[in-house]
Amino acid sequence: MQSLRLLSSALFALIVTAAPPVGAAASGRTVQVYAHRGARSFAPENTMPAYKTTLRLGADWVDMDVVLTKDGEVLVSHDPILNADITRGPDGKFLAKSREALKSGPPEALADYERKYTAKNLTLAELRKFDVGRLNPDSEYAKFFPDQLPVDGTPMPTLREVVRFVNAKTHGKVGFQIEMKTNPARPEVSADPAVFAAALVKVLREEGVIDRAEIQAFDFRCLFELQKLDKRAKTAYLTSRENEKDGPESFYAEDAKVAGLSTGGKLVKEYGGSIPGMVKALGGYAWEPEDAELTKESLDEAHRLGLKVVVWSWPEKLGTTFDAKLVARLIEWGVDGIITDDPGRLTSMLAARGLRVPGRYKID
Repeated sequence: MQSLRLLSSALFALIVTAAPPVGAAASGRTVQVYAHRGARSFAPENTMPAYKTTLRLGADWVDMDVVLTKDGEVLVSHDPILNADITRGPDGKFLAKSREALKSGPPEALADYERKYTAKNLTLAELRKFDVGRLNPDSEYAKFFPDQLPVDGTPMPTLREVVRFVNAKTHGKVGFQIEMKTNPARPEVSADPAVFAAALVKVLREEGVIDRAEIQAFDFRCLFELQKLDKRAKTAYLTSRENEKDGPESFYAEDAKVAGLSTGGKLVKEYGGSIPGMVKALGGYAWEPEDAELTKESLDEAHRLGLKVVVWSWPEKLGTTFDAKLVARLIEWGVDGIITDDPGRLTSMLAARGLRVPGRYKID
């Protein structure tokens, strides 16, 4: 009897922790769940605690941002210049009062901060000394994540470490969404796209996950370089409301330097004025527009072109980390995936509609 109980418990654990393969659907269609920066509503973004939280909550894809260190390591971090709203030094103090204070303060203080804390000018060993396990309470950024649980003593992980952890815990059933962080307007703080792409592809090949990764960038030059290196690379072209006709970084601007800044000089007018059309022509696997930017017409166009469409949110513009009415509309329209800071809430909305939800994992 004892052995039967043990067998039943083992079978139950297997059932509740096994997720369907990435992209599999149990019903007519699937909206895939992408846990943004590792569910940053509840855990420090882009950290191992965040990826543990993601797997406990359930997601089809773990989302992360990466930068390149001075010694060529692919590091999981959102910011080419370390973010004062989440980063503390070895002394336990935040690197600055806040990002807002830096921007509004003396220009020389900002310049000095950037010289000290640009990731590409620091080695992995130097970057490991910083603690990113807690939000800066003096920042505006912290107000968006009141439920985030701090985990003091948390360093920035490498991409390789995250991949190995997720693979070990899910047996290869969860995918990797990886955003290459560069700023084409600021090459002095950004990794060279070709060098960055080569370092990233090396990790993905060596870890055997290039076929289970979607690589994002707002800087399309990074995606061009990836596509040259490996035809298996699934490139996801990111856009925002700022790239639309009235935006400050509009692809439709009369000034070609503005219109082509993020696109490597490619102009949307060369592709019939269509952003989905441009993404397809440039070799994109997916178009990833900001949720508030997407229209039903542009979604349908992207689908006709064979593009996967995955949306993301901008809390500082949207005013919230989760707009349930907007999410409901996107589900109804038929987006292929939603990148969210709150994967648990998104999963609940999918379950309520009878749509497939990702499996959860037991993480100690």
